[in-house]
Amino acid sequence: MKAGYNYRRLTRVLVVTLVGAFSILIAGGLAIFKNEAPRPSQIVNQNGTELISKKSLLSGQAVYEKYGLADYGTYLGNGSYLGPDYTAQSLHIYLKGMDQYYAKTLYHKDFTTLSDLEQGGIKAKVRKEIRVNRYNKAKQTLRLTDAQAAGLKTLQSYYRKEFINNPQQAGLPASMINQKKTDAFMYKGNKVDQLTSFFFWGAWLSSTNRPDRSFTYTNNWPYDQDAGNVMPAEAMVWTAISVALLVVGIGVIIYFQRRYQFDMESRYLPDSPIDIDPDLPITTSQKKVAKFFVIVMLMFLLQILMGELMAHYYVENSFFGLPLQNIWPFNVAKAWHLQLVIFWVATTWLATGIYIVPRVLRREPRNQGKLVDLLFWGLIICVGGSMLGEWGSTLGIINKNWWLFGNFGWEYLELGKFWQIVFILAMVLWLIILMRGFIPALKRKADYDRTRLTTLLFSGAIAIPAFYLASLFILPNSHVTFADYWRWWIVHLWVEGIFESFAVILIGWLMVDMKLTTVRSTVRALYFQVILLLGSGVVGMGHHYFWEGDHSVWLALGASFSALEIVPLCLLVWEAYTHYRVYRDTQKVFPYKGTFIFLMWTGIWNAVGAGALGFLINAPAINYFEHGTQWTAAHAHASMAGVYGMFSIAIMLYTLRNVTKKQFWTKKMEKAVSWVAWLTNIGLAGMVFITLLPMGQIQLIDALKHGYWHARLLSFYHQPVVAGLLWARLVPDLIFTAGVVVLLVIVVRAFFNLKKDDNRAATKALEKLAAEDEREDAAELKNDY
Repeated sequence: MKAGYNYRRLTRVLVVTLVGAFSILIAGGLAIFKNEAPRPSQIVNQNGTELISKKSLLSGQAVYEKYGLADYGTYLGNGSYLGPDYTAQSLHIYLKGMDQYYAKTLYHKDFTTLSDLEQGGIKAKVRKEIRVNRYNKAKQTLRLTDAQAAGLKTLQSYYRKEFINNPQQAGLPASMINQKKTDAFMYKGNKVDQLTSFFFWGAWLSSTNRPDRSFTYTNNWPYDQDAGNVMPAEAMVWTAISVALLVVGIGVIIYFQRRYQFDMESRYLPDSPIDIDPDLPITTSQKKVAKFFVIVMLMFLLQILMGELMAHYYVENSFFGLPLQNIWPFNVAKAWHLQLVIFWVATTWLATGIYIVPRVLRREPRNQGKLVDLLFWGLIICVGGSMLGEWGSTLGIINKNWWLFGNFGWEYLELGKFWQIVFILAMVLWLIILMRGFIPALKRKADYDRTRLTTLLFSGAIAIPAFYLASLFILPNSHVTFADYWRWWIVHLWVEGIFESFAVILIGWLMVDMKLTTVRSTVRALYFQVILLLGSGVVGMGHHYFWEGDHSVWLALGASFSALEIVPLCLLVWEAYTHYRVYRDTQKVFPYKGTFIFLMWTGIWNAVGAGALGFLINAPAINYFEHGTQWTAAHAHASMAGVYGMFSIAIMLYTLRNVTKKQFWTKKMEKAVSWVAWLTNIGLAGMVFITLLPMGQIQLIDALKHGYWHARLLSFYHQPVVAGLLWARLVPDLIFTAGVVVLLVIVVRAFFNLKKDDNRAATKALEKLAAEDEREDAAELKNDY
């Protein structure tokens, strides 16, 4: 490498990549909004009599959201997996009602008593009838045939039985939905009938062709031959193209990585001890981060307990005979399970960022500790308040302002709008805490490479609250297509894109801070990795838009870029090996071996969970049948727990090692950390490979044989083989829980063994450390000539 390298070319490539990727994403979003399925002002029968008003439709959507049904079943394939997919189920019931109507009209018999030939004739007639788009755009009116109106009536009757006095629904309390109470974004009328209106609209848009097109608003999803919904040819074509692009992409990226040497160069020799001292004095704000980690572990433990409760609801309605579904219904447990993982992962990163500020600035910013305390209590209020709100609105305790303080109703966005704003404000406060150290550090003219590394880290930190702002665009009455477009900005772009990039940058910063890699090679490697991650991941999130009632252009974009997403994730296997090599080669006195164990597992799960399992489900030809089955759950667990969970534990151990007394980290304690790594990773692997993947395969086969609606029936989980797999999950669940309990004990004990804070002593130590780093960097720079 040349001395005086200024990163201009890499910066230009990164900027061009981001501008191009987001231009495609936003342009695609505009196409989505322009082509979204209409919400009629009224749905009428042949005689013009109103059957469903737009008010009823919007009110039904609000009922779906308030009672957290997205955390029980799915709508358009998105949500939770215990309950049915309400779109596919509604379509199936609606078609049965139409079949029965024609059986009575044409043959004066029950449909089930007809001959195969007669049944086939009626099904063909229904199939043809539902594909005709009878929406009048000028009048904003949808006219139903007599048979369709009969199908709607059948659907209404079905859901009245399902949601009124419904103890047969596993994990839900009986009569959960208040039929008469009118809350925010709702209108007067029977709330179960209004909910059915919302479900019927989903069935209509998924079985009716777009104007002047031969496919439905959902590109023929869900798979149901009775509705004429079969996989579009484009899905197979773009699946094949995406695989070809994957092969080409691997070759091109490996070429650039080798050609321009985008590897982190080692700064240590395996046979020499690493000169690193974690036992420096600490500042006031650094000491205060320890309490964040205690809360992190309590949230982590509660999160997995909710996960285990949900897993049990799959096999029986109660919890070993205890009617916990009346206190913690499945949808509340799922909401808490999802929100807690976001909270504890985010809190770990916030706390680590706070610890880093004095390391970057080389001193404690004035009154920094007070801001840290304010952030701590803000997070406590946000976490506690939002969880109580989700519980209260689902059980009907919070009604009028449910969307503000209760369950907002979208998976991964269960926080009420008020709590979303509080969470954003907490992250803005965190940015202010970082700015007080990072901005002065960025103004230093000396040590250009370290300044560039700090710039990357600070830019990644800014992106975390910035992209969560997408949540503010969604309201309870937003069109589901509009809402889901922005929701995936949170679920995929924020969690899987911005988090991933920030994690990669933070790993690089840690490698340099621990004097394991050279600064310049690390910065170059980070540029390369972030360009790959965001260049493929931003547009790659389009695989979520295949069947959402969106523009069909996403079949091409989503398929192509989703395949390319796998490449940078799998390249991180090499990074995992690098971390393992550090762990293996360094002397026994190396203080961060626990951190590197979990960094190693982070790289492995990045390749397996996010990469391989993500590729398994994202190709359109598979996703069409698999969407919303247990394979999706396998990918979610392996990527969220495997990548972000393990990485969060790694940086938590790094920070705790620096703020606790040296004598706390005995050989016994380090062995306990090693046990945590083995228990959590064995447990996670067991969940994924013993239960979720095999169960998902059986479910996929069921969908191929009988239709998607059939694979999502509750009876699927009561088959002997599937039930056996679910009971078998108890073993890895307990193993994983044991690892978390051990880690909780370690963190609590560390909290009571903190160093004394001494801002003056810390400043002197940090200035001395910085001077040593500058001398070493200058020596490396000289060697580049």
